[in-house]
Amino acid sequence: MMNSNIFLVNLPDQVSKSLLPVLQGENLGHVESFIADDLTQPLKVAITNTDYLILYIEKIDEESITRLKLKQNVPTLLITRSLNFEMERTAKEHYIDMVVNENDSELSSLIYGFIRQHDIYRFQHALVVDDSRVDSRIVANILSSEFIHNDTELNSEQVIERLRLTPAINILILDYEMPSKNGCELMQEIKETFVDRSFIFIGLTGNRNGAIKFLANGADDVFIKPIDNELFTLTLRRLIFNAHKMNKDQCTLNDYKKIINNMTKEISDPIYVLTTVNDCLLEGKVSKAQYQNFKELSQLSKEKLTRTFDSFLNYFTISNYMQSSALKSSSLQSMIATQLYLESSRDKLRNIIVKKSFDDDIKNLCVPEKIGQVINQLTHDAVMRSQNGGELKIRLYTKNEDIVFEVEDASPLDKATPLTSVEIEKSPEGMIQTPILNQLLCQKIIDEYDGSIGVHHENSGDVHFFKIPKKTFYLGEIYH
Repeated sequence: MMNSNIFLVNLPDQVSKSLLPVLQGENLGHVESFIADDLTQPLKVAITNTDYLILYIEKIDEESITRLKLKQNVPTLLITRSLNFEMERTAKEHYIDMVVNENDSELSSLIYGFIRQHDIYRFQHALVVDDSRVDSRIVANILSSEFIHNDTELNSEQVIERLRLTPAINILILDYEMPSKNGCELMQEIKETFVDRSFIFIGLTGNRNGAIKFLANGADDVFIKPIDNELFTLTLRRLIFNAHKMNKDQCTLNDYKKIINNMTKEISDPIYVLTTVNDCLLEGKVSKAQYQNFKELSQLSKEKLTRTFDSFLNYFTISNYMQSSALKSSSLQSMIATQLYLESSRDKLRNIIVKKSFDDDIKNLCVPEKIGQVINQLTHDAVMRSQNGGELKIRLYTKNEDIVFEVEDASPLDKATPLTSVEIEKSPEGMIQTPILNQLLCQKIIDEYDGSIGVHHENSGDVHFFKIPKKTFYLGEIYH
């Protein structure tokens, strides 16, 4: 996510109260609100380095839109009560990229999606290949109006080398009727040359036969000239978002593969122990003294399996939170208190002394729910490690421009409890190690907010921590 500058102009209080937590909680960028006296006159507001402009005009007509004089290169969203189809078309012609109804129940989600959409567009790079200067310029102008970086190439023979020199290009818009090689031949050559590189292919042609050949050879879509600008724009958006979703799904799948690989070992080791113990008992090869040791080892293996499956389910729970588009927030102090209460209800705090240390100026700050999941996970793990007694210290403080959260437990589980009461021939090493299936996901969450996460090994115990920029947090008073 880029560090964007988002300007809110004349937004009513009820809109701001629901929108600001989403913009700030999702770390979309720096948000600034201000009032302009008359937006129906040419817009003369002191906005510099603007990435997004979101403005509110209660009642507006097509004539008033033409007088706004908005910037062409700034994604702009208009919130109004007087919404109709013709006005939307006029708004688009005058650099208003989206118009939404003030009373839309999904207003915050629509604005969030608008910003995320253009954030995704910033990472797109299109190459228009057409031997006609006029046609290539028409397509380039459409791409520019959608804030998509683009270049043009008139010579189809130069495309392969250009793609080698510019690895950022991921959208190819190819004309069919070109000298030397047609668009389908060029598309096939690109696919064979760049086997491991993903492209969106859009064909341009002047006849029906060219369109059929493009689609038959694997183009994502095709348009017959002259191009319908609106249809082209909507199709391009769909293709970009489908490609973006596929990339995200592939990343998620890779994460799941890592988790499954870790889980396989976490499960196979204790199952090996249980089956070995069972075989020994059935064959009657153990003495009464050994029987008790086997019983304890079997219990430890069962507990390990239970913890592994609990962690695995917890991983998917956190994953579901990561897919949420508009996340809620809550007080850090309340969040921690709730987590400790849940643990105590399971009799896990009976012998634990909990000490909390919060800086007064930040203890009531609110955080995105993703960060809340990391806080809950660190607290939960510390309680589990300390369930046999000990001192649990939870700290929240500022350090330079960061906020630091720490959980220190003085009696980790692996130090307080002997883990191997008997040795079995061929039993694998580390079979009772506690699984940490959530570590990968917690790391991803903290990385998303430009923070860091880790553990310090102190004489008194391990200190698990994360730190993120203070701008990620915001005051709870925003809800009032």
